[in-house]
Amino acid sequence: MFRLNSSLLALALLTSAVLAATTNLSVIVNGQVAPDQAMIVNGKTYVPLSALNLLGVKTSVKGSTLTLGNAIPAVTAPGGANQKIAVEGCIGDPLFNGIWRMTVKKVEPIGPDVGLGPGWGVTVELRNGTQTKTSLQDTGLISTDLVMPDGNTFIFEERTAEEPFIYKSIGQAGGVTYALRFHVQDSRALAASVPRPTKLVIQLDPKRLTAGYLKVGKVAYTTPNPSFRVRLDCTR
Repeated sequence: MFRLNSSLLALALLTSAVLAATTNLSVIVNGQVAPDQAMIVNGKTYVPLSALNLLGVKTSVKGSTLTLGNAIPAVTAPGGANQKIAVEGCIGDPLFNGIWRMTVKKVEPIGPDVGLGPGWGVTVELRNGTQTKTSLQDTGLISTDLVMPDGNTFIFEERTAEEPFIYKSIGQAGGVTYALRFHVQDSRALAASVPRPTKLVIQLDPKRLTAGYLKVGKVAYTTPNPSFRVRLDCTR
């Protein structure tokens, strides 16, 4: 009996010590209150998965493994010697690079344009994940490419996308949904001969943050390679 009481007393003391070393914190993500609290245990802060989900980070548990982000590993974007690592996902995946949340909604064939053949329209939702109003152009946009199976790229209708997508200034938590348009060069090409694209690549260079308020640290990418690379052969 004495040994049992001693064990119970030791367990009670251990539980009290753990509780004493634990502090609960409310979590606010981009102005939104997360449903669960964070905890500080022995000086280490533990954030609930619900807070990560509000940031656009996908989580999954399988067996004894917790996976954060997309199960698909980051791979290189096309470009030979200019290849860059990119944030990668599939159609329907919300991708986040610290500034932008981007989701490809759908891909559909489109007709020819002046001097160009038929092609593909890619509907993209772009949302500002920061507290500062900004645009794609001001955050280091280099190029927007739709890639064919053979590695070649379609011609991007940049002139039509400049104001509503590339240069549009988006406020905190604001967004824009826009159908990017890409064509083949040959204006005589038939729609049936146009290959289905395999990936959309939006290249962003963190060294090219052009606006002054971005340079002083108010806005920053959370990955050194913030470009988006969306596989168009898979859907979530």
